[in-house]
Amino acid sequence: MASIALKVTNPPSTDGHHQSPPDVKPLFRGNGSTDYVCGNCAAVIAAAMGPTQHVIVDTTICPGCGAENEFPRELRA
Repeated sequence: MASIALKVTNPPSTDGHHQSPPDVKPLFRGNGSTDYVCGNCAAVIAAAMGPTQHVIVDTTICPGCGAENEFPRELRA
């Protein structure tokens, strides 16, 4: 499966308590072959996205490290 790192728009805060990436579940799931991962810690944020699937947000906070990530325009609804 291909992985694409998302652009980090705000680094994680240093005072937050976050889970390690292996314990983090994706925020979105598709039925394709591309994973979109956090540009900071590589936790999967959108798993198995297909070419016609989209997310409904422009940015999201990584549940693994707390960094704000921006989805590419072609993935946005």
